[in-house]
Amino acid sequence: MKFFYPSIIVVLFFLSIFDLIVGLINDAVNFLNSAIGSQVASRRTIMIFASLGILLGAFLSSGMMEVARKGVFDPSYFYFSDIIFIFLSVMISDIILLDIFNTLGLPTSTTVSMVFCLLGAAFSIAMIKMTSPLNNEPFHHLALYIKAEKTFTISIGIFLSIIISFTSGAFIHYFIRYLFSFEYENRLKYIGVIWTGISLSSMTYFLIVRGLHSTFQGFIDENLTGFSLLVQGFIKWIHHNFFIFLLILFSTWIIIAKIFVSLGYNILKFVVLYGTFSLAMAFAGNDLVNFIGIPIASIQSYNIWKESGSPPAEKFHMKSLSGNVQVPSYFLIFSGMIMILTLWFSKKTKNITSTEINLSRQNEGPEKFLSNSFSRGIVRFFLHLGNRFFKLFPKRLLVQIEKNFKPKKIQKEESVAFDLVRASANLTISSILISIATVQKLPLSTTFVTFMVSMGTSLSDRAWDRESAVYRVSGVLKVIRGWFLTGLIAFTMAGITAAFLYFFKVWALSLLIFFILFVFYRSYKNYNKMQDLKIEEKPFFGIVNLTLETTLNKTFDILKPILEHIENIYKNSIEGITQENLKTLQKSRNNFLKEKENFASIHNSLIKVIRKTKNREPIAGILYLHIYNKIKEIIESSDIITNHTLFHVINSHKPLKYKQKKNLLTLEHLMIQHFHIIKKITKNKNIKKIKFYCVIRNQISKKIEGQMNEQVMGIIHKKYGTKNTFLMLDILLQSKKITESIKDIILLYKNALSHISSKKKDTLAL
Repeated sequence: MKFFYPSIIVVLFFLSIFDLIVGLINDAVNFLNSAIGSQVASRRTIMIFASLGILLGAFLSSGMMEVARKGVFDPSYFYFSDIIFIFLSVMISDIILLDIFNTLGLPTSTTVSMVFCLLGAAFSIAMIKMTSPLNNEPFHHLALYIKAEKTFTISIGIFLSIIISFTSGAFIHYFIRYLFSFEYENRLKYIGVIWTGISLSSMTYFLIVRGLHSTFQGFIDENLTGFSLLVQGFIKWIHHNFFIFLLILFSTWIIIAKIFVSLGYNILKFVVLYGTFSLAMAFAGNDLVNFIGIPIASIQSYNIWKESGSPPAEKFHMKSLSGNVQVPSYFLIFSGMIMILTLWFSKKTKNITSTEINLSRQNEGPEKFLSNSFSRGIVRFFLHLGNRFFKLFPKRLLVQIEKNFKPKKIQKEESVAFDLVRASANLTISSILISIATVQKLPLSTTFVTFMVSMGTSLSDRAWDRESAVYRVSGVLKVIRGWFLTGLIAFTMAGITAAFLYFFKVWALSLLIFFILFVFYRSYKNYNKMQDLKIEEKPFFGIVNLTLETTLNKTFDILKPILEHIENIYKNSIEGITQENLKTLQKSRNNFLKEKENFASIHNSLIKVIRKTKNREPIAGILYLHIYNKIKEIIESSDIITNHTLFHVINSHKPLKYKQKKNLLTLEHLMIQHFHIIKKITKNKNIKKIKFYCVIRNQISKKIEGQMNEQVMGIIHKKYGTKNTFLMLDILLQSKKITESIKDIILLYKNALSHISSKKKDTLAL
């Protein structure tokens, strides 16, 4: 046991590095999404501004460390061993929880995770101590161990930020958009300059001046150096001349903005980049405690114990931990550097950005979430409320307002989720809210704030229209539900881990280290597997004007892999049902579901691809629409075959008769031949060299008709039961539909090639 506690400190040091990594991966989207969503600059430029903000914010974050040491529980009622077990269980639980969320690509709150891990671990240890035979304390003594009032205040502050952030984002941005409109370029000279002055003045005041005040106030009286005296005098002057200072700040930024605009620069780009820097700084200043607050508190606890002569850890009270302890600046700088390296080199940071951008984007696209009855009820309620509310205003006024909220008719860049006006509003409002909380030493979730501000601004921008509102509301509710679930999971996981460490000590530590390594290994493997399975097909990317010839070539490329997969799925389904092989049928069904997911990318890009044809050659859009429809019919038929064959076997229904199995295997052979014909066409991109495809199709049609006749005769003579009959009919009818769809695709290609050939002849004749 001599090296037990030093070993824990070493483990906590390495866990703090892992926690910094997984924590930043989760929270990076908070300050990157607005810049990335609006594509204000290259990713490299955005990352440079964010890195500078993190470095400065890490240095200014020492005031928040009190929450980790004594914000949730009273250290004086715990022994040194208890404190170490609490901190260790918090770090282990927090890392595992955040890594799981990161791998799944779901944003969660590192603040909620840390606070509830602390609460769960402290509650668990306190209950063990209170119920032990030596103490046998009444339950109401729990209030001595746990700071219930402080914990409640922290929790309320965190969850109130959801409402405040959403309301602030929606209300403030409504007026910003009204002043700018979506055609904001013409208004930058006047409104843009004023908004820039307000935005940059607010961010500068809260993040630089108040940040310096928060950092220097703890030690300025003890170390009266020339620099600290200068800062102290400057801060005192600001306090006494607040409005004068704010006016000077506003005037300075107005002049700078006017110069930029006169030189022809889009000043909102600077606002977004400065806001990215500011929000990254606020994030590091407010959330650094979530990552290194626990390890620092552990080291401080260990130093207190060592300086007291290393008494028995199970009997040494930690009253000294309740005092003020200065955090070494080299800890903060080291942490900031790790966060910056993670920001630049971690691939998972890109994996979590999709949710917020998907829910707040202005342009059309696939909806990530499905609607539910609750979201539909909310949308209907606010539609009804809105209709009643707008009747109170004159129609002329409403028409005038509506002009400023009319989106651009032409979206120049489809990859741009929203414009610079909304990006600047997101960053400005979020950074101010987070900075106020940092100055007041109130922990709040940067994820909650930035996410809900983004949702509020997207609501003001009418991004949640009648086409998408139910899906967006459903998505927001699911994300919020996940945040509440984070608190419950964190509390439970940390409580169980703390109890495990308390009773089993060395064995528990060894087992938990092994478990963390295993979780990280599985997480790494699962993430790579998910990335391999994520097929992101963009066959029409980069093409502006789509011609018939281009459409034909691209649809060949799309159809070839789909047909290969459908052929294997069909083959496995027929062989699985004839052999009653459940494993083969389950594999066939799973492969189909993956193919169905891949087809979703074609479905989601349908409208965008057709729009690329414009008025130049509409026949290209018609061809793509028809081929899409035929692929969809093949997918739907395969869905029925894989589902019904699996259902028949998994429920142990009677097997097919020998004659039926033989007929299906013959049909399978003919279907595979038909698949091979269309595959050759897509591979060679030429239909003229393919002969006799009509012969195979006719053989399939005759075979299906013959088998259906046999099935009818079998029913009449009571040879086949109900389940048997419906299964055979499903297989035969869907096989016929697949054959007809393939025939129609071949005819579409034939007609398109004929049209291209005749067009070329007409061109040569001219």
